Amino acid sequence: MPRVLCAALAALSILMACIAVADDARSIADGVYTEGQAASGELLYAEHCLICHDKKYFRPVLKRWNGQPISMMYLIMSSSMPESNPASLQQEEYADILAYILSLSRYPAGDTPLTVTDEALERILVAPRRR
Repeated sequence: MPRVLCAALAALSILMACIAVADDARSIADGVYTEGQAASGELLYAEHCLICHDKKYFRPVLKRWNGQPISMMYLIMSSSMPESNPASLQQEEYADILAYILSLSRYPAGDTPLTVTDEALERILVAPRRR
């Protein structure tokens, strides 16, 4: 019986930790970038991304990533783009491009810049826009 109780307590503590993380999570609909970042990202996007990705490319991409942390999208983007020179931009430049992609998809800007730390990006989930 003690093993069952220990297993149940362990499962309960994991569940509580997951709930705490979920409560702390935000979504891309919560204004997770600034207008300044998006403006900078627009210039970088035109220079490094537009040749392969037109401005409508990311709307269906974001829909497919619904419920996932934005960190995964950032990781793929920052490690494999631009195709001609992968991982060649600064972390902040990738964040600015991501901010521009969110603005293109009509997600709202906020007062706080999109931060490129793993912890911050892990807590931001892809979600549908609020209407």
